[in-house]
Amino acid sequence: METIIVTTDQSVNSKSAIRFAINMARTRKAELVILHVYHVLRPFIWSENAYQVYKQSFVNQTRKEITVFVNKIIKSMNLLGLSFELIMIDDDDVTEGVLRFTAQHPCDYICIASRGAGTIKKIFGTHTSKLIAQSKVPVICIPSTYRNRLCKRVLYPTDMRDYELELSKLITFVKPFHAELRMIHMAANNELVADKASVELSIEKKLNYKVEVINREWNILHTILQDVSTEVKRYKPSLIAFFTHQKRSFIEKLVLPSNAEEFFFYSKIPIISFKKK
Repeated sequence: METIIVTTDQSVNSKSAIRFAINMARTRKAELVILHVYHVLRPFIWSENAYQVYKQSFVNQTRKEITVFVNKIIKSMNLLGLSFELIMIDDDDVTEGVLRFTAQHPCDYICIASRGAGTIKKIFGTHTSKLIAQSKVPVICIPSTYRNRLCKRVLYPTDMRDYELELSKLITFVKPFHAELRMIHMAANNELVADKASVELSIEKKLNYKVEVINREWNILHTILQDVSTEVKRYKPSLIAFFTHQKRSFIEKLVLPSNAEEFFFYSKIPIISFKKK
């Protein structure tokens, strides 16, 4: 059975990710884990015993509050009786806490809400971008303004390198939704473009899933994201899938914005980010 983890800080922003994870768990018949990372500061003058008593009281109260918070979301979705597991872990860094937990407790997907950020926060990273950069598990970023809808169309931008391996992972994700899958190859004007019909036939034969292949010319004056955004307006996907390089240097990530870390800041559509081999 698959396991889907969704993080929450009990904020309104996290509701969209919880709703998405609930629907995803139901569709895939997966185990749903609600993960909350907390940290209780210890006043210098407190004894260890006093601190532990207070900490346990804080954990118990927070557990009750999150349980009520999630159950209200479930009730609003008319899904009374839906089961979930609530895990609380202590770490002063949210990202490190999530990564540590998923390293010790394997899961299949991590859902997290994204709100976007200004220039300074974009450069130094948020919990979402840090998870994308470091997680070995696919990360699904849900905009805080997102409202639940069926996952009908998935857009997959690619440079055509290792696309069959990437598609096999992506198809595993989309198949339970019975979603359309469109692969868009952004090619420079001097780049060889594969024949659409033959690639589609090959994919369906090898991977047993119908994929529409679209060739688009990449304008060298644009970032890849600008051209992908144009296709988003045409296709109106329910979700966008990226395979990201996690070993690029910090500078490369800034000057080569064709990756999910940059995209989610201005995306109004959920994205899923897979680690690129």
